[in-house]
Amino acid sequence: MLRFLQWLPVTGHILVSSAALAANGNLEPTLETHTGPWYEPGAPFVRSLWEPGLPGERLQLKGRILNTLGVPVADALVELWHTDAHGDYPPLRASIRTKQNGSFGIGTVLPGHNQGYRARHIHFVITHPAHRQLVTRIFFKGDVNMAEAPYPELAVFLEEGYIDGQPVLFADVEFVLLPQ
Repeated sequence: MLRFLQWLPVTGHILVSSAALAANGNLEPTLETHTGPWYEPGAPFVRSLWEPGLPGERLQLKGRILNTLGVPVADALVELWHTDAHGDYPPLRASIRTKQNGSFGIGTVLPGHNQGYRARHIHFVITHPAHRQLVTRIFFKGDVNMAEAPYPELAVFLEEGYIDGQPVLFADVEFVLLPQ
């Protein structure tokens, strides 16, 4: 389950509101999808896929991995990939390890509309030895092609902001893993 976000105008930050609870009082796990044809294990460990001059809108993605009890999952492997700003493959790819508090972050570009009509999205494979592997993706609320998204419940908000005086889009997400 993705946790829904709310904008707090007082602080100027996006914060995560409470997640949906399962009948047993635990957090619901994030919806599983499939990798698609472009998954390839072993993506490079990088802090950013974005670099000055790269076409497209700069995106700062941050997130957190939790278990169904709401406990952060440290040292999870987060692999992600998506199209470039024009919607073309081969994908931009990266691997990241979560910190002690389960958080991760990466700079990239907003994916383009693949084949001109598909909703923008980012794929994820999240792996940790004490949890079941999660294969999922996120979409972006307000995307003109959102009606084509097969998993609209995986859509997150984008917020506009600045880093070093340059415009940046921000997205914040939490993923919930099932135990082994």
